[in-house]
Amino acid sequence: MIICKHGGPQNPTGPKFPWLAIAFSLASAGAVPDPKITERQITRVGSSTDCPAPTTTQGFQWDTKSCTNSYFAPWAFPIDKWVDPPKLNITVAGVPITATVDTGSTGLVASIGLFPNVTFTKTVPTHIFYSSSHWLEEGYEEWIDMSFGPYAMRTKILVKDKEVCCPTFDGTTDGHRCPTSKTARGCNCSPGGCRSKRDEEEDYDTEAKREVVNLPHVAYMGIGFGRGDPQNANPFLDTLTYNGQPSNGSSSSYCQGYVITHDGLYLGLNQDITKNFAWTTLSQQDVGGSRDWNTPPMVYRVDNGARQSGTILVDTGIPNSYFTNSPITWNNGSTFEISVPGTSQLYKVKYDIIKGVDFGVVSSPNPMQPNTFGISSKAGYVNTGRKLLNCFDLAYDSIGGNFGYRYLNAAGCSQYVTAAPSAIPS
Repeated sequence: MIICKHGGPQNPTGPKFPWLAIAFSLASAGAVPDPKITERQITRVGSSTDCPAPTTTQGFQWDTKSCTNSYFAPWAFPIDKWVDPPKLNITVAGVPITATVDTGSTGLVASIGLFPNVTFTKTVPTHIFYSSSHWLEEGYEEWIDMSFGPYAMRTKILVKDKEVCCPTFDGTTDGHRCPTSKTARGCNCSPGGCRSKRDEEEDYDTEAKREVVNLPHVAYMGIGFGRGDPQNANPFLDTLTYNGQPSNGSSSSYCQGYVITHDGLYLGLNQDITKNFAWTTLSQQDVGGSRDWNTPPMVYRVDNGARQSGTILVDTGIPNSYFTNSPITWNNGSTFEISVPGTSQLYKVKYDIIKGVDFGVVSSPNPMQPNTFGISSKAGYVNTGRKLLNCFDLAYDSIGGNFGYRYLNAAGCSQYVTAAPSAIPS
């Protein structure tokens, strides 16, 4: 039995500070990640004054064995090697929607055209700006009813009515709308075409002739943490009822959090769902007076150099990976090793980085190999992208503040993952 409490789980077995080690090997002459490939960074501005009060869970303790309120939903489309982002079927304002699930952002974004019979207040303008691709989502912040299986919640949503390419957008001076003088014809263009703002990285059109883009109706559900939003902006962490019974926060029957697997997502934790997970403790941050957790800690080094501290993000929204650019120096043939403190086993993961056409990665049998590698402007940071999930399941305990990794020993993983015998599933 694992007893979890606020501040981290008690780990009855294993050493106190073992490591999950991930090694990135720059193996080819042209293998240094290109600094022009920048990671998307999300700027979210705007906050209504009538938000539901945040759930208070300070000091709350729970036993994962007693929790029974949990729901598993398969992905709306089967996952094929995590090439595409995961999608879930949800219901928003009575409308069935298939939403992309993104652990790299927080909050629900949906096109206003999805809700022809809903009257929105449109009193709180807001936006999301993707600084890597320069797409600006313009719309309004609303509170809306949502359901996911037996769960019902009242969640914040950005109702999008326009999407604009706005490369020099500045939220501090431009507010929530792109000035006409800053509107561009295309965004994030390369010789291979002009790419979309997120997830699939598909080409919108290679001509890049659309000045203002009104795309087909889309829904995008950010369930990440440590992204600058309070926890109650996460639709999965502000549940109100389970089968009609109150389940807000956590209780003896509901342990708030989720598990992401190859087959689908579990909402609500218990002992069975979290079996064989190794946990790392998260530090707490305050966002506008509401509790949130920072991204998982890591220790990294290059070419067996001095160890540096940082954070790691496993981002289901992108197929790419981004490394820190400070305070390290990249050379051809360098090795980048990441260690995550707090896990109960030792894993070593190797990436062979081969720069291909349009910064793509080619001819790699590694199931965790991202499409591209880029340099992040953040110091002490790595974004693995979603393909790490080919070899690991992930879990998030939003009450105790813990992040979990579970090694899968799936096809091809053993060539790139070295794990202690007890960590390998039988």
